[in-house]
Amino acid sequence: MPEQIPILETHATDPVCSYGITKLSIEKYLHLFHVLYGLDYTVLRLANPFGEGQRVQASQGAVAVFLGKILRGEPIGIWGDGSVVRDYIYIRDAIDAMLAALERTTSEHVFNIGSGRGHSLNELIDLMEAVTGRTADRRYLAGRQFDVPANVLSIARATQFLDWSPKVSLDSGLKIFSDWLRNK
Repeated sequence: MPEQIPILETHATDPVCSYGITKLSIEKYLHLFHVLYGLDYTVLRLANPFGEGQRVQASQGAVAVFLGKILRGEPIGIWGDGSVVRDYIYIRDAIDAMLAALERTTSEHVFNIGSGRGHSLNELIDLMEAVTGRTADRRYLAGRQFDVPANVLSIARATQFLDWSPKVSLDSGLKIFSDWLRNK
């Protein structure tokens, strides 16, 4: 569980799901190879990226899955009461961060890449309803034990060392993605 929001890169890492453990293991192996062999590496810890090309018929990726269901008129299953807060980043901003990391040399190896702002699932769906002009059929399910109540990333290090910050707001990104889905 985060001790502070937004979460810094230096925050303790104690993932409570296999996905987080796997990602952290990769970071640790990169650091090991840096120490043993001088490998230069950069880790970008992405928030929740979304945008064109993302699969809407999947089980992960709340933005794509929920937006797809709203556009198809299908119910959305929400674990808990919808108060879980996450940081969402539009895909073009995530790609810009990757390019910035390739172009710069720094002594820092780990960077958070997100919007630096959190939105609850309920707020996210409200925004989706606004950009699509459709009402979501929300179905609230029992909460999951491993869902962290809030996960919002500090992007101060990326701003300082990579000269990067996101340009696309959540509602603008949702509008672009929604329009793309309707026209594909």
